[in-house]
Amino acid sequence: MSNHRWSNVSYLDAIRPEPAWQTEYALLASYSADLVALVAALLALAGLDDDRGSGSKVDFANAVDQLAGRIRLVVQSGRLIAPAKTPRILTILDRYVREVPLDESTASWHPKAALAKHVQQEGDGTEWRLWIGSRNLTRDLAWDVGLTLIGRKDGQGADIPGLTEFAETLALQAELPGATPRQIRTELKRVRWTVPAGSTVNSLRLFDSAGPRGLPQPPDRVDRLVVISPFLDGTVVGKLGKWGTTETPRVLVSTRAELAKLAAQSGQPLNGFEELLYLDAPVPDEQTAGDVSDRENADSQDEEPEPRSLHAKVIYAQSGSRRLVWTGSANATQRGWMGPNREIVAELEVSTEVASGLESFITEIAKTVRLDELGEPEQPSEVEDRLEAARKHVAGTWDVRQQITDGIPHLVAASDPNPADVDVELAVGLLSGNLTVWQREQTEIQLPPITAADITELVWCRLQLEESSISWLQRAPLDPAPTDDRDRQALARY
Repeated sequence: MSNHRWSNVSYLDAIRPEPAWQTEYALLASYSADLVALVAALLALAGLDDDRGSGSKVDFANAVDQLAGRIRLVVQSGRLIAPAKTPRILTILDRYVREVPLDESTASWHPKAALAKHVQQEGDGTEWRLWIGSRNLTRDLAWDVGLTLIGRKDGQGADIPGLTEFAETLALQAELPGATPRQIRTELKRVRWTVPAGSTVNSLRLFDSAGPRGLPQPPDRVDRLVVISPFLDGTVVGKLGKWGTTETPRVLVSTRAELAKLAAQSGQPLNGFEELLYLDAPVPDEQTAGDVSDRENADSQDEEPEPRSLHAKVIYAQSGSRRLVWTGSANATQRGWMGPNREIVAELEVSTEVASGLESFITEIAKTVRLDELGEPEQPSEVEDRLEAARKHVAGTWDVRQQITDGIPHLVAASDPNPADVDVELAVGLLSGNLTVWQREQTEIQLPPITAADITELVWCRLQLEESSISWLQRAPLDPAPTDDRDRQALARY
């Protein structure tokens, strides 16, 4: 990126400890996640990644040994993906993952964040890193935005309203023994945070199922408004299009498909914006084909676009000498701002230089389009819609545990996990093995025998309808859970 735009800092740089420091614990939150990206995060948190976000087999083994019991990723159930050709060693990542079992037909776990505690290897220094933004823990190449805060106990900096409450909620979902909600609350009570130059963080808001939420109150005076979001709905865009007066310049940046969708709506929500800009995506490659967007509802769509498109979420309002920014995980949709999605949003005041960086990005990257150039909105595929509805049903109702007897795994469900759509076939298998069709009206399935090194709580789920299919990973917990001995055997083979 040019010097005129916002700094281009990678997610891994934001969470990596400094030399001579190490990670005591880290809690990661994402809507969707990729096991390969999780490996990259582990290498970074261990300080063992190279300049490509990768590392050797020895680096990976050392990272697993160093971070065992210290890291937890919280992800929306049904949105954990793995590469088509999955190395068997990835089976040991089950210990790092916890799912939020929300039914996506109504709500999603959607915050993207990372909270890491770093300590000096020699000395008593302690530092926290908090990153929040729009980026999922995947390998996509979309344009994203993030905010990194650095915290020190009794140090210089600000007390950020809402930060501790969000950290407690994340800890509650993560279920990491060394970072309980009470421990997090106690530790962060005395922490003060430094923020990027040219910025003041007014608040950090977690939108959950309780408490007030909604679009921010517009300033009394709005001299310019910029809204950036990959997904839109007419209600929220219509409200934002009324900020200010008839003389207020308003800019909307999204994908061309989303703009075309709103252009076809009878309420004409785009009329409140005098300038429309878009960023579109190329055809996804094999590595990112696991990310599937939700086309369920024109006014509630709130999932992730294809890679190398726009994925940042920003509302920017200039009010006299003040420049206000709202950014985080919430799209310009009702599900994002009004509910019921779980979201994280920061409110900031920024300097002229920071605001200019945002304007430069829009000018240099986005393309202008007129309403009459948008054409007809894309029509969703019936097969894809049915598969996505089936995925939401399976992931939202998944209550499956695993038992291993004489090396033979059994999956035992509280009820038949098959989707309601009888034409959709569900097949399952351990990440280390092959798929087996789960017959309807059955609550238990036997899988092929495995070795001790192949034990894993990660289960492939594949849904097939006609010639189309989608797949993802779910956890099927074991009691007792996999041990360090399983990890050692798997790493030795690796």
